[in-house]
Amino acid sequence: MTGWETSERVLDSGGVESRQRVLVADPVVEASEAGARILGVTYWRTIDRFTRGGVRATWSGGGGKLRLLGGATLLTFGPPQLSFDGGVIACRHEIRGGLLALRAGGAVTLAQRPHGEQHELSVTVEEYLPRLAAKTGAPRWTGALYIKGQSPFHAAVSRRYFELLVRSRAS
Repeated sequence: MTGWETSERVLDSGGVESRQRVLVADPVVEASEAGARILGVTYWRTIDRFTRGGVRATWSGGGGKLRLLGGATLLTFGPPQLSFDGGVIACRHEIRGGLLALRAGGAVTLAQRPHGEQHELSVTVEEYLPRLAAKTGAPRWTGALYIKGQSPFHAAVSRRYFELLVRSRAS
């Protein structure tokens, strides 16, 4: 893995966009519905592993939930939207709510795409409205819980996710 990058910005809407990515020599999933599903399943399992079961992902036909060990629902998601077209394999989940979301909105997209001679793996969060972030027009320090806690946690999970994808490909 090379090319680790993480970026984040606050949009005029107050939503947050973040993106983590790495480059790999070979694809880690095949260009199919199964490949897109593997991207999603591996990400949610990474959260379970990274938190040592403190945060668990549960899924049903209607979507998923990230729950704290005590049962509180941190985030809820819509069902996976799987795609594989033009070399881009993706699993996208709408963010529907939960304690960490100010309101429903945005999405998490897990993807693999060609990048020159390599392949890019990415985790992109778009238009997410975090409850812990600074409100629009408020000083940035008011979002310290998001800046110092939730945002670095998300980047660390993404990095671990990429490592697990690459390792599972090597197996």
